Amino acid sequence: MAKITVKDYRTGHYPNYMSYIDDEQLQRYQSSKGLLPYKVCLVDVCGFRFTFHSVMQIELCHDYFAQKIRMSGRLPVYRENLGGDHYETQRWFEKLPARLSHHSKRPKILAALERVIHDFKAHPGAITGTKKPSLMGWF
Repeated sequence: MAKITVKDYRTGHYPNYMSYIDDEQLQRYQSSKGLLPYKVCLVDVCGFRFTFHSVMQIELCHDYFAQKIRMSGRLPVYRENLGGDHYETQRWFEKLPARLSHHSKRPKILAALERVIHDFKAHPGAITGTKKPSLMGWF
């Protein structure tokens, strides 16, 4: 059973691993000097803690785990000047532990993410105006 917790954002406590995709809630929070609520969703499932800063991030993660066969791919660090080492240019799903990709864990993770999407939508600021990118565009 997944443990779902929604907490108030505290600087330095909840890193946003998908900030290059959706960082709108943090920008709103900083521009309002902390007056607007900023909630972070923590999902503990299969011995791993997912940290989400928006509903769109949860939907992207759900789309990723819904794929039975995932394409492999790396950013072309040596063909393009993306700056930094490979670790610095890894995408969020390349940093996930390999044990989460096991076929027995996918249904548990998908069920938890579906439940989280509906629960987290009720919190103000969780739905941002950022357009959801396609997973296939990353490969």
